[in-house]
Amino acid sequence: MFLEPINFPAMYREHKATTDFKGKTSSDWDEKSADMAASVINSPYVEDFISRMNLIGGEVVLDIGCGPGTLAIPLAKRVKEVIAIDFSAQMLEELKAYAAREGVTNIKTYHIGWDDDWSGLPQADIVVASRSMEVSDVEAALTKMSAHAAKACYLTYKVGGSFVDMNILDYIGKKVKTKPDYWYIPIILYSHGYLPRVDYIETGRGSVRANSEDEFVESLIWSVHTLDEEQQHKARQYYREIVIAQNRPPRAVNWAFIGWETSK
Repeated sequence: MFLEPINFPAMYREHKATTDFKGKTSSDWDEKSADMAASVINSPYVEDFISRMNLIGGEVVLDIGCGPGTLAIPLAKRVKEVIAIDFSAQMLEELKAYAAREGVTNIKTYHIGWDDDWSGLPQADIVVASRSMEVSDVEAALTKMSAHAAKACYLTYKVGGSFVDMNILDYIGKKVKTKPDYWYIPIILYSHGYLPRVDYIETGRGSVRANSEDEFVESLIWSVHTLDEEQQHKARQYYREIVIAQNRPPRAVNWAFIGWETSK
């Protein structure tokens, strides 16, 4: 086919290696766990994701990068069992607390991530990776997902090459090297013989938190790692003059929802 001369997996790896949007460490997510648990649980995104899955009710689901149980707990109420894995120990503690509050007992947790050995995991019918695909080698991750799913896989990946509204970055003078966009994923899956389906989940939540000026700046730094004093000053100016005075909140995040059946 005409795509064969292009090595998209290598292109992704090279793109990912040069982006300014580097993946967070387990310690980063440990520190963020309580805040994340409060903000993502019971969000409209959850039903938007689950409604796009083909569920019968008796499945075993593997949730990769499960976080505080955003999908794992609602899924556990609809399927036979959820296997929840995350490289952040504190995220798993948040999930266990959430499960206890909801009376959910059919979840097994494993403190492992993408790069760990999954040979000890039970086989699953369905594998999901919700907003957890910021990996250095997306082909390897997709292969790993497919190998553990008897029925199907579903994932979401950020649309666009930046986690932050580019209008904000341009305003404050922060130059960034963008990250790989979602289209690598369906192309690579197709090259492996799968027929991926792509849909989009539109969220009302901005790419940067903006409940206060300080939160706005802190959220920017979390996403782009560093801002110098002048950029922080400009960020505060943007918040006051654009977000507040003009009532223009940060642009909402959209996610590509990609699903594929694993039986070829």
